[in-house]
Amino acid sequence: MRLRGSVSCVLLLLAGACSSSGSTPVPVDAAAPCHPEEAPLAAPTRVVPRWAFSPWISKDISTGPDTYAFVDGFRERDIPVGAVVLDSPWETHYNTFVPNPKRYPEFPKMVTDMHGRGVRVVLWITSMVNSTGLDFEPGGDTYVGASPNFAEGERCGYFVNDADQYFWWKGRGAAVDFFNARARTWWHGQQDGVLGAGIDGWKLDFGESYVKKDVLTTAQGEVPHQAYSEKYYEDFLAYGQAKRGKDFVTMVRGWDESYDFKGRFFAKKEHAPIAWMGDNRRDWVGLIDALQEMFVSAKAGYQVMGSDIGGYLDHDDKNLTGPEIPFDPVNFAKWTATSAMTPFMQLHGRGNFAPWTVPARAEEVVVSYKYWAKLHQALVPFFVSTQAAALAGGAPMVQPVGDEGAWSGDYRYHLGGAFLVAPLLDGTGARNVTLPPGRYYDFYDHRALDGGSTVSFTDGGDIGKIPLFVREGAIVPLDVVDAANALGDERSKGALTVLAYPGATLSRFTLREEDDAAVELTAQATVAESTLTVAPSRRAVRARIRSEVVPTAVAIDGASATLFPTREAWSAAPEGAYYDVAAKAVWVSAAAGKGRIVVTR
Repeated sequence: MRLRGSVSCVLLLLAGACSSSGSTPVPVDAAAPCHPEEAPLAAPTRVVPRWAFSPWISKDISTGPDTYAFVDGFRERDIPVGAVVLDSPWETHYNTFVPNPKRYPEFPKMVTDMHGRGVRVVLWITSMVNSTGLDFEPGGDTYVGASPNFAEGERCGYFVNDADQYFWWKGRGAAVDFFNARARTWWHGQQDGVLGAGIDGWKLDFGESYVKKDVLTTAQGEVPHQAYSEKYYEDFLAYGQAKRGKDFVTMVRGWDESYDFKGRFFAKKEHAPIAWMGDNRRDWVGLIDALQEMFVSAKAGYQVMGSDIGGYLDHDDKNLTGPEIPFDPVNFAKWTATSAMTPFMQLHGRGNFAPWTVPARAEEVVVSYKYWAKLHQALVPFFVSTQAAALAGGAPMVQPVGDEGAWSGDYRYHLGGAFLVAPLLDGTGARNVTLPPGRYYDFYDHRALDGGSTVSFTDGGDIGKIPLFVREGAIVPLDVVDAANALGDERSKGALTVLAYPGATLSRFTLREEDDAAVELTAQATVAESTLTVAPSRRAVRARIRSEVVPTAVAIDGASATLFPTREAWSAAPEGAYYDVAAKAVWVSAAAGKGRIVVTR
């Protein structure tokens, strides 16, 4: 919970802990430093590793046994999980980097066990070290005295503003000086324990916002608050990658206007591999706020973005002592669908819900959540590849439709240049969607739709359904493992599934495989035929190629392919084709090494 300064300071005053600054700092002998100066770190990469595009899950208050149960609950229901976040409190104090043994006994073993389940572990942290700690959340921890590392940091001059202390929502403390090379040595050494245990990332929260000065005094002199903030996020990413490699990530807030703070970015986009829109209300206002913040972030060049599914806050962030916002299963399900169609999908909220423990319509929520989590997981190769293209100067991963003045009440966006997403912004289950220029196909019923037309969408009572379209020319690579999304079956596992919507103009897509090898895909349609190429074809290919009519012939690398009468017969054969009447598309299977498919009408 993020308590506003006016409310939380009153609570701290009752404990005698609220003050604007700390005690007089102990002078530091510069000739006898507490730690040696650390050499500058290599510049970090902002490339998000493949694992981080899988769905994430998180709870506010957790323990080791609860973490196992949480992760295994998803796995038992065949819902994909790529990462689990241990939010606060997980440490012995704020911030020691030492897992609380009462909460997380055998922490290294837990990390190893999670990795054995194919699940990465991410830890919450900030840049603050406390002289007084607290947890207002029900089930939180209590802390006696200062954090064990506070005195050393103060004595050695490792904090900004001469160790002045500031209230933040976990107590009262000082902010680490990332411009001080000796402070960095000290701070990094404390991280080595959990980094050595194999954690995979940091969730970096905005504790530095509570250092309420426009200019901060650091080892390099006075710096603007924003410069300090950016240094904080850069340092955690750089050191994590230095110790754990390029697969290490950090998640930071994108554009944020929550609570009483003025809206701002926290990290430079190159130091924000994952930008999350945090602390939104769990209602339609919260979903709209998350979309607004995501759109502002997208326009600023942030790429991998998402928000807390269903919203984090169960109260209004401007009135935290006001009435509780009731849980709305429709809002939760629509938010799930929207989150699945963003590059970063994460479940996190103060209710600590899993889909099967929500207080209303749990059975429907589970079915919907599973569908969208499976689709998001299948889209991992698409996300990895569109990220690479975006960072190389291509189209943004999330591209809002229209300028900022047109977003309100709309919030349509293109995803990876292939999908048009039109989030539902209220509980009616309906909205009108005006299609941008071009040609589109309804994701569900596969209708062809002309750009400029307006589509009247209704969800038909499907709690998680939102308007979703695919543009003509799109090439979408997938990793499909079963029939959950009607995009393949169990035989699809290990093969490359491709959805292709050829148009008159040749379209191209560069697929990045797991070893980062580039595979070029092209698609084009003429009056007589449609062509899809995969070169080089490293895996067996299962392609669904848009075709308005039953093909007269299908060729694979120039050789005629068998046209099977049923999907089951086609799926069981190593090569061949099948016309899917409902999808208005031909399914084609090709063996590895074969990369040119021609569908003749």
